[in-house]
Amino acid sequence: MRLAFFDDYGEVPGHHPDHIVGLGRAARAPIYCPDGFLEGRRELTGLIHHPVTGDVDRTPGPARTNLETACADAVRRGADVLVNLFLDENWDAFPIARHGIRMAHTLHRPGAIEGTMGGINAVKQGDAVGVLRRLAPTDPIVVHTSAGLRQASRWIPADRIVHLGWPAATGEAIRRRFAAAGAATTDDEPYVLLIGRGNRYKGIRVLLEAVGPGDHRLRIGGKLEVPGDADWLAEEFPRARVSWQPGWVDDHRLDQLIAGAAVVVFPYLSGFEAHGGVSGALVHALTFAKPIVVTEELRTQLPELATSLVVPTGDATALKAALDRVMADPRRFAQPAELEKHLVDNHSYERHVEQMINRFADH
Repeated sequence: MRLAFFDDYGEVPGHHPDHIVGLGRAARAPIYCPDGFLEGRRELTGLIHHPVTGDVDRTPGPARTNLETACADAVRRGADVLVNLFLDENWDAFPIARHGIRMAHTLHRPGAIEGTMGGINAVKQGDAVGVLRRLAPTDPIVVHTSAGLRQASRWIPADRIVHLGWPAATGEAIRRRFAAAGAATTDDEPYVLLIGRGNRYKGIRVLLEAVGPGDHRLRIGGKLEVPGDADWLAEEFPRARVSWQPGWVDDHRLDQLIAGAAVVVFPYLSGFEAHGGVSGALVHALTFAKPIVVTEELRTQLPELATSLVVPTGDATALKAALDRVMADPRRFAQPAELEKHLVDNHSYERHVEQMINRFADH
């Protein structure tokens, strides 16, 4: 079975570029996405990329055109299945002309498809759940979390859902990162790392209270959520030792930040699990065998083999205590060697493609 991959997400790309590029390379398959998804990337030799227009205005017209164009081109390239990686927001493009190709769809955030949690679907016209129900009998629906599986099962039969772990790296990269972690030494001052934009739902303010003024060095691999946060930070934490990435953090730079961190922290607040989406950043950090501190909100996304400190959601005091413990002896909290195989088997791009092919064949 030959695959092709589609994603026209048109806003701040987040993990969308990593996902489609990683899958395209692993499957040696064509990808259909905006040109911006390839910016700042290395080792793209041989990638088959067909650019599409980023669907910024979130209306069905551009998405329908993009999908139909991708279907037609994928057929010409000999693909058997086009995997639509963003059904969450392009559901209103359907029905489309498929040009004879089968399709599968990914729901990044199943809990948000109804629009009841706000976001773009709250203002779209049409019946998103109705579209999902019409697609499911012929098209497999992929989810990445146990919460997402429960949510999607409310609307469509469980046997139409494919539950796959989020892929974060190649198998070779995971093995290399675990090997490097065991021998890693640095003369630089250790730092705490938060991955992603300084979104409030990710607990940025709780984290700043936890690291305290003049305490642990904090680096944030993403930009501020809103300009006003810079003024708030300067006023509330004038002595905080925190540095922000000024713009979008590409995959190479993010890998450097994770590799150099003493601990990666995920202080997410209540409500994150409700949308059913995965923390791709958490899986990414685990592939580097780094110590991890998370709130209860992400407990269900931690592999059983993973070493981690789990703290009550929104509790700055508990978060500080956990960070103090890890920073005092980071090696003590490094990930066990056994986790490497689990990550390769369940969170590598190559294995993800294999699982897609096997599961799609059953549908």
